Amino acid sequence: MSPIFARKGASPKKGGNFAGIALHGDSLRYLELSGTRGALKVVNQDMTPISPGAIVKDSLVNLDTIASALENLKNSVGGFHCPVVLGIPSRDVILRLVEYPKMSIEEVKDALQFEFDKYFPYPYQEAAADVAEVEVPTPDASDKSTILVATCRQRIVTDIVRATGRAGISLAAVEPMNVAFFRAAIGPESRTGSYFVVFVEPESTQIMLGYKDNGILFRSTAVDLTSREIRDSEEGVMPILRDVQNTIIFAGNQYRGLEPNNLILGGIVGKDSRLGGLLESGASLAVLPLDVWNLWRTSSPMGNVPGFEVAFGLAVRNL
Repeated sequence: MSPIFARKGASPKKGGNFAGIALHGDSLRYLELSGTRGALKVVNQDMTPISPGAIVKDSLVNLDTIASALENLKNSVGGFHCPVVLGIPSRDVILRLVEYPKMSIEEVKDALQFEFDKYFPYPYQEAAADVAEVEVPTPDASDKSTILVATCRQRIVTDIVRATGRAGISLAAVEPMNVAFFRAAIGPESRTGSYFVVFVEPESTQIMLGYKDNGILFRSTAVDLTSREIRDSEEGVMPILRDVQNTIIFAGNQYRGLEPNNLILGGIVGKDSRLGGLLESGASLAVLPLDVWNLWRTSSPMGNVPGFEVAFGLAVRNL
């Protein structure tokens, strides 16, 4: 199986620094950290603009422009001196749960290649993919292997590896940005119960269902919130409320008895007060605005600059 995530030989050294680069529609957001889960320190933080059209509706369009922005980022931060985890825009990756009889991860990988086209819209030979076993709230969970499969087209990963190599980046891993956001949002401590995580960007929204420390449902919706006027209007953010409501219904049908009552809200647009209030009243959930710096008990030298949750989640991936 072609590796979308791990790349051998590029893991952070014990006691060394670790970093993440998130590919947002307006910029590259870079975060370099040092320390341990309970005592993190920001070594370097940067936001480098991207020319319009490189990433559209949370999907890569022009890798040459991204490569140029990576060079600009390299100059801005003085070079990349530690392994970097890079985030692929969420809508370029498909995340899906599949079930198998109880088996090892290696056996799952072998089985998946023979029925890949049953779950995904392109052949196994054109895919970069990775799998992880997750815990789900079903009565027969112990008798099955429930597997989260993440996949994108291999050419995307190949182009990213080429672009990062030109910029002198030691690439530790490539990961979907919504997965990284989920990691940042749940924080360094183990979680219990179920909850929603909503990641709102100007051109797309990711809705995720968490159970304990697992992401078990990932949904994406394209809602244009690039205009301040739209963000501030109830009509503009109403599609997000409807999608959250539909996800609640879907999750209730999928997992009987599951009753999430919290929603973690973040992203460049996510902390909008109107959206938070609308979700709280319309979805009957307690909305918790995400402050990633407070949650992970560290501080940003750039102050309260929004939208660094993904870069944070990428950087702490291997902790």
